[in-house]
Amino acid sequence: MFSIMNIVFDIFPSYGHQHASYKLAKILKDEGHNIYYIGYLKYFKNLPEEFERRFIQPHIFSFIENKNINLWRKIKLAFAEKRNREMYNRNCQIIEKYDEMILDLQPDIIFVDHHYVQKSVLYYKYGVLIISIQTAPASEMDFTVPPFFSSHIPTGSFSSLVYIKFLWWNYLLMKKLKCFRNRIIYLGEDHLSEVERLAMKTGFPLREQIDFNHYKGYGEFGLKNIPQLLLSPRDFDFPHPLIKNQYAVGPLLYINKQMEILDKRYLRVIEFIQNERKKKNIYLIYCSLGTLNDFDLQNSVKIFQQVISVARKNKNYRFIISIGEFVDPAYLLPTPDNVFLFKLIPQIHQLTFCDIMIAHGGQNSITECIMNEVPLLIYPFFKGSDLGGNSARVVYHGIGNRGFINEDTIEGMEGKIKDLLLNPIYRENIHKMKLMLEKKNNSQEALMIIRRLFNEFNKKENE
Repeated sequence: MFSIMNIVFDIFPSYGHQHASYKLAKILKDEGHNIYYIGYLKYFKNLPEEFERRFIQPHIFSFIENKNINLWRKIKLAFAEKRNREMYNRNCQIIEKYDEMILDLQPDIIFVDHHYVQKSVLYYKYGVLIISIQTAPASEMDFTVPPFFSSHIPTGSFSSLVYIKFLWWNYLLMKKLKCFRNRIIYLGEDHLSEVERLAMKTGFPLREQIDFNHYKGYGEFGLKNIPQLLLSPRDFDFPHPLIKNQYAVGPLLYINKQMEILDKRYLRVIEFIQNERKKKNIYLIYCSLGTLNDFDLQNSVKIFQQVISVARKNKNYRFIISIGEFVDPAYLLPTPDNVFLFKLIPQIHQLTFCDIMIAHGGQNSITECIMNEVPLLIYPFFKGSDLGGNSARVVYHGIGNRGFINEDTIEGMEGKIKDLLLNPIYRENIHKMKLMLEKKNNSQEALMIIRRLFNEFNKKENE
């Protein structure tokens, strides 16, 4: 047991990232530590009440090249910024708010999401332990494992290994060229230049610490020597060694045991289907594609429409579809009698009833399916994304199947669903993986690692 600490969680503004961190925060809270989540009010919607929150702008960089406008407008924006420093001055004001917040909270540890680990350049000046949280599988370069954005499934063959090397070298080359191009066309107002300027102000040794040799979708680069906790299940990843200062502590799955289900229609539908299943051979299929985000609604609608078409052909299937807050149900109507549409449903509750889940490949849903022994059918929105990488791992471990909505026909989706329902190998594999995950879901291990990192940091600071 170590003394009570103030611990800050700076998690990327995404519901999936936020939720993935809750179990770690609860473990530390149960040890008596004070937990503070910082960021947008919007993403505290599902934050457990036991954690405190501080509202602050999570983005301290302008990141011109990442703005959702055309190239010419980005260049004009960079040119204007070069003259008037408007965004730079605004970011300086945000950083002053961070100074005030850190002075108020006096944190002993700051957990920063690996997705925007470059914020560690700011936190460095506060002289506290910084630990990176990775909510997805490890993304560092390893020539036996494809980059995390790749949907390639490694086979161990010579051709597979050559292809994996090609994927890495091509990705790293394109990344370096992209960074060079951005620095030129955005007149030194690109993201890397921003981070370099902040590092000069805080004293962070960026030249020694910057790391391009891994997949990172936000900012293109990571930072060396910052300890990293992997919250996703290690056994779900492709087999490969971890790097120094990287610790696999997952799965750390947060389950709200006090969950109260208020949707009476949902409860009636579940009761109706359960009664049906007592009398005849009925399969319950759950479909959800990232219900709390407005990412790629076009593909979401396309997948939902195809699922509904499969339902029309198979009267012994019952589909519960969670369309989320942003999909207009008018695009999906009319639906057959064996399809039930909801905006949001309690997923953990649903996974105790359904036979399979159709998902887009988010890590939280995959982990929850494994722990409930529910085989998966993954439809990643893009092949070249972390969702595609997760779909490859699902197929590799034999715990599910995958399709690509721009390639799959209705018959193709129907065949994959039937395979998952009728082939017992998927349930056998997912049962084995669940047993492995249960053995490693050890909160004490995470506490020991954090305690050791904290002691080592303090010892180094006091030398």
